Amino acid sequence: MPAYKLMYFDTKGRAEVIRLAFVVAGQSFEDKRFPMEEWQTVKPTMPQKQLPCLQVDGRLIPQSGAIMRYVAREFGLYGDNNDENTRVDVIIGTAEDFLKSAIAIHYEKDETKKAELKKDLEENKLPQFFSLLEDILKENDDGDGFFVGKKISLADIMIYDITDQVGAAAKLPAFPPKLGGLIDRVKNHPKIKEYLAKRGD
Repeated sequence: MPAYKLMYFDTKGRAEVIRLAFVVAGQSFEDKRFPMEEWQTVKPTMPQKQLPCLQVDGRLIPQSGAIMRYVAREFGLYGDNNDENTRVDVIIGTAEDFLKSAIAIHYEKDETKKAELKKDLEENKLPQFFSLLEDILKENDDGDGFFVGKKISLADIMIYDITDQVGAAAKLPAFPPKLGGLIDRVKNHPKIKEYLAKRGD
């Protein structure tokens, strides 16, 4: 079995969905978190000079999207066939479209503009995103299981992580019923529940 080392900063950010995928898989990994001063020293040695980066034995894999898909494929969290793989990709794409709005708030310097973007996120973007997810979820087992197939996948983990991280920075609207049930199922997955208890938030 390869040795896995996930490198990022001491925050959730783009690494948390990868950490959660390792957790669900029951796969041990080194969770290397760089302080900013150490990162400046290490940065020139990293592919594309950015984080997260996953080291698999001696090989380095950059790009968060590539890493999370690699981990999901490696440990059976990417669906069981091409149709299910594609469904996971559709949900990831939907999530990434939404994340552009959330990330724009973080980088906005003008406080008035930032407040306007946050208001739009809370009143428009989040309800639209949740409604879209509810419809997608109901296409599989009428929304009473997971996004793909009969078991948890990267799609479920990613949507849980987004609601967790965005919910720390903005007021979330109420979850539609099927989506709320899914979030609870992910949070209460035995391995995730144990990890969240250790994470302490």
